[in-house]
Amino acid sequence: MNFFAENLQVFKKVCLPIFALVVLSSNIDQYLNLHIENALRDPQGAQQQVYWLGFLSIISSVVFPVLLITVALYALNTLTGWTQTLSEFMEKNLNQVFIETLRSWGKTLLWSLLLILPGIWKYIEYSLVPLVVTSSKAYDEGKEDALQKSAQIVRKNWFKILAVFVFFHLFVPVTLSALFDAYRLIWKTPIASLALSALDTYLLILSTQILFNIFRSEVRKHDAHV
Repeated sequence: MNFFAENLQVFKKVCLPIFALVVLSSNIDQYLNLHIENALRDPQGAQQQVYWLGFLSIISSVVFPVLLITVALYALNTLTGWTQTLSEFMEKNLNQVFIETLRSWGKTLLWSLLLILPGIWKYIEYSLVPLVVTSSKAYDEGKEDALQKSAQIVRKNWFKILAVFVFFHLFVPVTLSALFDAYRLIWKTPIASLALSALDTYLLILSTQILFNIFRSEVRKHDAHV
């Protein structure tokens, strides 16, 4: 099956749940940011409110990315033999994806405290952690560490993965934010907001599929030499 046929199959399988999560996460983020800005401009001060809203924003920035990529990986894993339902996939993998993702973010933060560039390097190195958790038989059997395996594969495919991150995580978000950020609020511009969320949905599926194909290729090479 070629890339575009797989892409269509994945899109049909999970576009609705991912779209719903994107709409929800985008509008929660915009809502929290607006209220944080208003609280900061309050002449009487609203320090406690800012802390509370900031805490909610952090929770949102942790929960939604993990949910989104795990749902996308469910569809991608069906291409390689997963036959159970989305709920069964989430039940099996979601907790571990959260744990390993938080581990990777913690290590990335420690490196970032030293210098910015090492932090970025580690962030990219650990970008395949959810793929290892959900798609590696060796990880399931406790034979490999998710962070180490992710870093190993990224080092072998550094330029490919760097290109994915520069385009999908830097160029596209910055461009969309600069041009269309004012249209993100669904209660102000519903049609434009939903259209942007649909675009975000497809870009997420596409970028995850590219990373998954790189990961799958490396796993096949490894298995061929075992």
